[in-house]
Formats: sequence, C-alpha cells, structure tokens
Amino acid sequence: MKIIKDSGPKQAGIRSLFGLIIVASLAITAAACADTNSTSNTTTSASEVDSSPEPVRPLVIAAADFELPIIVKSQSKLPVTVKSADDQTVTITDTSRIIVLNDAIAEIVISLGFLKNIIGRDATTTLEMLKPIPKVSSGHDVSAESVLALSPTLVIGDTRSGPPEAMQQLRGAGVPILLTPEVWQLSEIAPRITLLAEALGVAASGKKLLEETQAKIDQALNQATVNKINPRVAFLYVRGTASVFLLGGQGSGADEMIRAAGGIDVGTDLGLASFTPLTTEAIVKANPDIIIVLTLGLKSVGGIDGLLALPGIAQTPAAKTRAVIAVDDDLLFSFGPRTGSLIVNLAKSFDTLMTANK
Repeated sequence: MKIIKDSGPKQAGIRSLFGLIIVASLAITAAACADTNSTSNTTTSASEVDSSPEPVRPLVIAAADFELPIIVKSQSKLPVTVKSADDQTVTITDTSRIIVLNDAIAEIVISLGFLKNIIGRDATTTLEMLKPIPKVSSGHDVSAESVLALSPTLVIGDTRSGPPEAMQQLRGAGVPILLTPEVWQLSEIAPRITLLAEALGVAASGKKLLEETQAKIDQALNQATVNKINPRVAFLYVRGTASVFLLGGQGSGADEMIRAAGGIDVGTDLGLASFTPLTTEAIVKANPDIIIVLTLGLKSVGGIDGLLALPGIAQTPAAKTRAVIAVDDDLLFSFGPRTGSLIVNLAKSFDTLMTANK
C-alpha cells in the first residue's frame, strides 16, 4: 500500500459468513503465498490492461496499488466520551497505545495520523504496514490475555469483534473498548469516520478525511454513471480448501460496490439474500457477464481455470470470455478512504472486459 501525506437492514447471514471468511482465509494464506509464482504469469493489475487488446485474465485489483491518504494529525483533544455501537458509553483519556480489530478500522486510524500509536491488531488486519505489529486474536476471536499483555489505552473494533466474554473481561480490567457499527453501504462510511475521529480527539482531521473520501467517491460515482456499461456481475465467495461456495446478493457489501461501478449485481437482481449457496441452477439463472472473486479465494480453487470449472459457471457468458476480476481480500470490503479509487478501478475493469467481449 502506498502512503501520501497531507493529503438499510443487514442480512442475517453476514456475521456468520465473515467468521467463516476469516477461518478459511487463515487456512489458505500459506498456500496462497506458495502459489504466487505460478499465478504471476496469468494475472495482471487492472491498471495495466487498458492498453492491451487481449487483457490477461483474470484482471487483478491489488490493494498495494492504492494510495491511503494520511491527514496531518492535529493535537488530540482528550478526554472524550463517545457511544459505542453496543450501547456502551466509552470515555477515552489516552490514545498513545491503540489496538485495532479489523482492516477497515485500521485504515481510518492510520489515515487520521495514528499509525505510530497502533501497538496491536487482530489476525484479520492484514495491511502491509502493520505486519510487524503483534496479533491479539485468532480470526475475530480476541484473546483478552494477549490484549492485556500489550497494556493498551484504547481498543477499537466493530460489532463482529468478540467473543463477548473477552470484551467484558477487558472492560472489567478498565480497558476502553470502542465498537463501531459494521459498514456494508457507501452511506455508512461517513458515520464511521466521524465516530473514530471523535474518539481519537481529532474531529477536525476527521472532517478533512471525510471530505476527501466523499469527494473521491462522488467523483467515482459520476464517472461510472457516464460510462453506462451496466454489465451483469456476480460476486462469488469461494474457499476451495473449506468447500465454501457462495453467490453474493443483497446486503453482501459487494453488491454496493458493483452498483457503484455501474454494474448490475445479479444476486440482488434475482432477489437473493446476502449469501446463497452456489448451485448450477442459481449461477445459470444469474447469467453474469463478469464474475468478481476475492484474490485468496481464487487461488484456493486453483486459479481462473479452477473457478470456471465449478458447476454451472462454464455455462455463463462470463466463463465463455473468461471475464473474471480478482480483488484483494482487504480491499473490496474496506469501505473507507480507498473506496472511491476502488470504484474507479472496478468501473475501468468492467469497461475493459465488456469492450474485449464485443
């Protein structure tokens, strides 16, 4: 990841799905790293394909290609008292030692100028710049003992963070725990940035970050509207090593990004819930022009050939033209400072694939 300075109701299955995502992701990370050399000759970044008459498939949208804006940190005005998403009132007096419990929150904390204050992370936080930072969880399951060993002054997660017993133990030990709402829509980004900025005592920096983030999103939405490509796009969540094969629908988070980039989310179009088991009948009926998958998920099924060999997929227009986009796992669902740039790249990828398919 590059750094530049100065610069509705949820579906019931989302929480359980993302618990499964974390377990499966951790299980295949080592294998994915080993496969890097074998896949490097068959993938390319979305930004590299625009001038190629025959783009290499799949298109890859990599988190490392996106800039994370860093707002010059203003002086923290503490103490502050804020309302956590679990209805707890949290008073914060010190932000010198912060533990972050997912990637999306970490991005915002870093963008607000608090990178050097982060002293711990959960296993789902995979930002490159935080790799040296100690882990305090297995997936979303936080170890209270690991957290307490780091002597944090603030722990920030969202409503998926747990287990509840660990959160209760930490609060009982006097550690301020702030949980933000989960974010699956563009309209929910602003409240999360505002809450985190207030909690860190830098409301002015939060306002600036929000303005920059919203401007990029608005620009991206306008650009996607002009293109008017409107391909039918399916988001598939696959983890071959765990035998998990799901078709995204309304409330998956991917549906919001597909619509923002000018596509039609096929799961939503069919009236499907956030995640539905992938069947031959479902994917054939969905009839996608383009398929989006997560990068590690694609590797877990043996790359694009393994994906297109899954039941029913070979019968889709997307398979006939090998129109597959792989998005890095920590990017598609970040819903934060990089979201506007992601929308632009998705829209360009849609255009590249649909133009090549003509």
